[in-house]
Amino acid sequence: MKNATLILAFCSLVTSVHAQRFVTREAQISFLSETPLEDIRAESKEASAIFDAATGQLAFQLPILSFHFPKALMEEHFNENYMESEQFPKASFRGVVAGLDPEKEGAQPVTATGALEMHGVSQERTIEGTMVRDGDGWIVEAQFEVACEDHNIDIPKVVTENIAEIIGVTLRAELKLK
Repeated sequence: MKNATLILAFCSLVTSVHAQRFVTREAQISFLSETPLEDIRAESKEASAIFDAATGQLAFQLPILSFHFPKALMEEHFNENYMESEQFPKASFRGVVAGLDPEKEGAQPVTATGALEMHGVSQERTIEGTMVRDGDGWIVEAQFEVACEDHNIDIPKVVTENIAEIIGVTLRAELKLK
């Protein structure tokens, strides 16, 4: 009887720990380069994300080639000249969420602190956003800025008036119980 109770307790612990992971492979990440001469927008709906509510760990991974632009030439220049997507095919963020009560329903302001890696350069970042408990999942939203120079993304002088030095990034992910 004692062994059966111990086994049931262990199984419920494993189930509850496993039940704390939420994932998606369809997170949306967009960016905007805004200058007086031209606005450049792109969007991806292929980012992956995982959130562990028990530990607060949050991770995103994005294939750079999944960004799509209104103009094919913009997409080509982005991948070949700026992001060098063949050499640096992914961007990622790995960090820990603070300020979240996993039991609370509704929107909560949160802060994620961790490493943003892009173009082969990792930078420690603190990103503010919101998380909403949504039934059996979470909705994660954030807006933040990325300076091109922080990730060694060179902008040739000939196009400096067309491409912003600081890029606005927006993300939205609907994570479901794994």
